[in-house]
Amino acid sequence: MEMEEALLEAIEDSPTDPAPCLVLADWLEEHDQPERAELLRLGVALRRRHNARDHAGVVELLAAGARPGWPARTNSLRMQFALVPPGNFLMGSPRKEGHRGDDEGKQHRVEIARPCYLGVHTVTQEQYKAVTGKSPSAFRRGGANGDRVQGLVTKAFPVDTVSWPEAVELCRLLGELPKEKKAGHSYRLPTEAEWEYACREAGTCRAPFHFGRSLSADQANFDGNFPSGAAPKGPYLFRITTVGSYPPNALGLYDMHGNVREWCHDWYSPTYYDRSPARDPQGPDEGTTRIVRGGNWVTYSWSCRSADRDSHLPTHGSSFVGFRVVLMRG
Repeated sequence: MEMEEALLEAIEDSPTDPAPCLVLADWLEEHDQPERAELLRLGVALRRRHNARDHAGVVELLAAGARPGWPARTNSLRMQFALVPPGNFLMGSPRKEGHRGDDEGKQHRVEIARPCYLGVHTVTQEQYKAVTGKSPSAFRRGGANGDRVQGLVTKAFPVDTVSWPEAVELCRLLGELPKEKKAGHSYRLPTEAEWEYACREAGTCRAPFHFGRSLSADQANFDGNFPSGAAPKGPYLFRITTVGSYPPNALGLYDMHGNVREWCHDWYSPTYYDRSPARDPQGPDEGTTRIVRGGNWVTYSWSCRSADRDSHLPTHGSSFVGFRVVLMRG
């Protein structure tokens, strides 16, 4: 394990250098972890040149239960964070993508210049209460939608019904915890560009979903009566569910296509892509609504696409909106 940790540190220190990834892949294969090794090799190949067959191999391995090989960190609350390496990607959707919105174009190349650690899961009810002392979720005992979760343990459900300022405040309070301050950690919401880049597996996935061109309710939590592509109908839970209940993407991120939409840092503008900077865009300087990304438990599959954009009044929480956070290391 010391060797694996050292190689993971090397990947973190030089996330654009393929050599540490390939060395780690060889080490994993020698230690009876061939699936993780193959995922790392395919990830290196995809970052060099996109290939639909290689990406299909990634999807197959993850669906079979392979654990991603990218570095991850755990903080003092046992929240997990996956390394999102720097790189560039095509943001938005191509003209021929089904159900695309006018605000998803024009498709444009964006550079994410700095690596970051993004939450493997959305913030859970238990984690939110541990930091703030509050339990705002509709999907809990005594909540507005408590009747839909009777008999269920909801502490590992995403926290919902949290406004944008409350999500930002969680980030501040989390960074003020003594063990987090000692570790030099701070927290923030991801930008919209960072979110889509991570959903697209650091730009290696160009399909509508990190699963490919289809999405079924066995892959994400949404209204399963309206799947995409050749996927079959159903099931439809009509509620949120435990984080990490569906397969992750190649970076080890769960629930990017369903369960709850997620607050991002940016203000929303339907025309922002027309003037968006090519490097680390931060969104408009002002607005009336904030960006939320990802599908949720009540949307149709096409609203779960990587490029789909939506917005929400920042002062209003909702039972279909949660958030994940970025860990910044000092």
